[in-house]
Amino acid sequence: MADLRKCTNFGVRVKIALIEQNMSNKELAKRLGYSNSTISDVIFGRNSSSRTMEMIARELGIEVEEVR
Repeated sequence: MADLRKCTNFGVRVKIALIEQNMSNKELAKRLGYSNSTISDVIFGRNSSSRTMEMIARELGIEVEEVR
């Protein structure tokens, strides 16, 4: 599993939601039409696209306010 100390706050919430839903980064990426590396980039703060983050939040059931 990823080292959560290197994740953004949003990334930590994404990883927790993925674990709770027994879903992998790869499965999330497939559901959203993104590459696995795009999901990883968001988790680790290399991609801070608000659109991408909002789509991830919606898919995982994370409150949109948590994204901001």
